[in-house]
Amino acid sequence: MQKNKTYKMVGLFVLTGFLVFAAIIFHYVGKKFASDDSQYVVLYFEESIQGLNVGSSVVFKGVEVGQVAKISLITNLQNGTFKMPVFITFKQNRSFQMKDGQDASPEEILHSLIEKGLRARLISANYLTGQLMIELDMDPSAPAILRGTGEHLEIPTVISSIGMISKDLQEIPFRENMMQLGNLLKELDDKLPPIMDNLYSITNKTDKLLDGQATRAEKTITNFNAMVEQMSRAGRSVQNLADYLERHPEAMLQGKRRPR
Repeated sequence: MQKNKTYKMVGLFVLTGFLVFAAIIFHYVGKKFASDDSQYVVLYFEESIQGLNVGSSVVFKGVEVGQVAKISLITNLQNGTFKMPVFITFKQNRSFQMKDGQDASPEEILHSLIEKGLRARLISANYLTGQLMIELDMDPSAPAILRGTGEHLEIPTVISSIGMISKDLQEIPFRENMMQLGNLLKELDDKLPPIMDNLYSITNKTDKLLDGQATRAEKTITNFNAMVEQMSRAGRSVQNLADYLERHPEAMLQGKRRPR
């Protein structure tokens, strides 16, 4: 009986120790996860994030400083809108730091950088596969639009070059333009046959007119050539007379001598 009681005490002690150990483990694990979640920085992109995945790089000036840790989908049932917050974390050895002697927490440093123009945008990580990554850069001209709830530190985003092109293309009224083009082609199709008939008639009249003008022009050229020939003959006659008078100036008084 005493032996059984000893076994029960040992078993109870072992069970209690195991429960305490498990409680300690769960406490530290839960604290670790809570700490990691509190270190998230959230981004909201107003464009498609297809190609961005958990583990995608976050770069600043070409240096990888972090990665995408989580991508969520938040639905607003009242207005049917969606938000896709992207959570990123920074590497411990490559996070933003202050100069020596300046004391500030990472959150304070990020807040200061955001006020000075730190913005995030999507860029291509691989053009062949379509994978994306996040680029951080200083752009003070871009407005700091915050779209989150304030639960996490948020870095404002700016639209990427590809997103800007896509947005511009979406704003082009292709349907209206195609309808206008279709109406114009139909109107041309209705009006083009009469125009072509008139053009054919005008072409025929022009050909006939040109034929008549060509005949008259040919006659004029023939007459002109004859006149030029006559003028050439008259010129030669005058030249001959001038040569004779130069040799026989007395002919001006006596007349031209007749041959004996």
